[in-house]
Amino acid sequence: MNADDNSEFLPPRSTGLLLADRRFAALWVNQALAQTAQYALLFTLLVVVLDLTGSTIHTTLLVFFFIVPSTLFGMPVGVLLDRWRKESVLTVTNFIRAATCVGLLFFHSEVWAIYGLILVFAAASQFFNPAVVALIPTLVTKSRLMAANTLYNFTLTSAQFAGIVFLAPAILKPAGPDGMFILAGAFFVLAGGLSAFVHPGDQARREAKWEGPLFGGIPEDFRKTWRALRGDLASIMALVQLTLGSTLVLVFAILIPRFMQDTLDVPPDNAAYVFAPTGVGALVGLRFISWFAGRVGRERVVTVGLTGIALCLVALALVEPLAALLEWTHILTPDGVAGLGLLVTLTMFFAFPMGLSYALLNAPAQTILHERAPAEMRGRIFTTQIVSANFFSLLPLLAIGAITDVVGISWVLTLIALLVSAAGVASAVLARRAEETHLPTDGSPAGVAGRRLGRPAPYRD
Repeated sequence: MNADDNSEFLPPRSTGLLLADRRFAALWVNQALAQTAQYALLFTLLVVVLDLTGSTIHTTLLVFFFIVPSTLFGMPVGVLLDRWRKESVLTVTNFIRAATCVGLLFFHSEVWAIYGLILVFAAASQFFNPAVVALIPTLVTKSRLMAANTLYNFTLTSAQFAGIVFLAPAILKPAGPDGMFILAGAFFVLAGGLSAFVHPGDQARREAKWEGPLFGGIPEDFRKTWRALRGDLASIMALVQLTLGSTLVLVFAILIPRFMQDTLDVPPDNAAYVFAPTGVGALVGLRFISWFAGRVGRERVVTVGLTGIALCLVALALVEPLAALLEWTHILTPDGVAGLGLLVTLTMFFAFPMGLSYALLNAPAQTILHERAPAEMRGRIFTTQIVSANFFSLLPLLAIGAITDVVGISWVLTLIALLVSAAGVASAVLARRAEETHLPTDGSPAGVAGRRLGRPAPYRD
C-alpha cells in the first residue's frame, strides 16, 4: 500500500474537529461515561463476590455470566440492532443498566442475586457496544474515520483504566459498594440522556431503514451476513484480528492474579498498580497509531502489534530467569528500581510495550470493517465480532486455570505467545495476498470488485 493509498485515512492533527460536531461529541461522552461505569462496576462486583464467597470459582462464574448472553443471543441481537434506531438503543440500554445498579444496591449481599442481575446487565450491554461502533461511520466523513476509530479505542482503553484503577478503588474505600452502585447508576442515566443528541443523517437512516416485520427473517438475515463476510478477505482478516484482541484481554485478565501470586509473589490486589504501564502504553500507542499507519499501512500495523504482544508475553514468561541473569551480572540489584523488587520492575518494564502493541490491533481492523460494511449490516457485523470474541474466550476462561495448575503460568504465557505469533504470520501473509490481488481496503470500486461485503459503505460529506 503506497502513501497515496494511506493519505486519505490520515486523521486531523487533533480530535477537536471530531468533537466540534455535537452529535459525535454526544456519542463520545456517552461511550466514555457508560464504559467507565461498566468496568468500575465489574471490578466492584468481583471484590464483592470474593468477599462473600472467598472463592475464585465464584469470581470466574461472575465473568462467565457476564459474557454468556452474548454467546447465546448474539444472532438476534445483531439483526434487531440493524432494524432499530441505534440512538434509541443507547438510551434504553443505559437506563436498563442503571436499573440493575439499583437492584445491586439492595441485593448485593446475595451472590446468586448478583449473578441474575449481571445477566440482565450483560444482555443490555450486548446491544450497547455494537450500537456505538455502528453509529461512528454515520456521523463522520470518510477522511476522519481512522481518527474516529482511534478515539473510540483510546476512550475504551481509558475507560477500562479509569474504571478499574481509579474510580472503583477511590469510591470503594470511603463509600463501599453502595457508593459505587449509586455512582455507576448515575453515569448510566446521564449517558442515556446524552443519546437524545445523537442524530445520524437522513441518508444514513434511509440506508438502514427496515420495512419488514420486526422479528421476521432473523436467521436468514444473519446467514446473509456470514455469506457476505466469507466472500471478503479483508473483512475476514479484520474480524479475526478484532476477535483475537478481545479474547487476549479476557484471557490475560484471568491469568494476571495467578501471575502475581506464582511469579511475583505479590498479592493479586496490587495487579492494577503493577500492570498500570500496560494502560499507559496503550494510550500512547493509540495517540500515535494514525501517524504509524500512514507510513507502514494498516494491515502491517496489526502484524507489528501481534508480534510485539508475542515478544512481551515471552518476556513475562521468562521474567524469573531474566531477573536472575541481571542480578548475576550486577546490572540490577534484587531491589530493582525504586525498591519495587527486581521481578516487579521487569514486569512493569515489559507491560508498557505490551500495551503499546495491543493498541495497534483494534483501530485499523475496526476501520476496515467500517469502510466495507453496508449500513444495513453494521449492527450484525460488529455484534458478530463481539459474539465471536466471547465464544472463543469461553473455553480459555473455563480451562485456563486447570491448564495453569498442570503446566505453570510461564508455559501458558509461552503457548499464548506462539498462538499470537502464528496469527501475526497469517495476518502478514493475507495482507500480502490482498495487495497482490489488488484488493485495497479503502472501499474503492477496485477494492470491492469481485470479492466484497456488498457495496461500499456510504459516508456523509
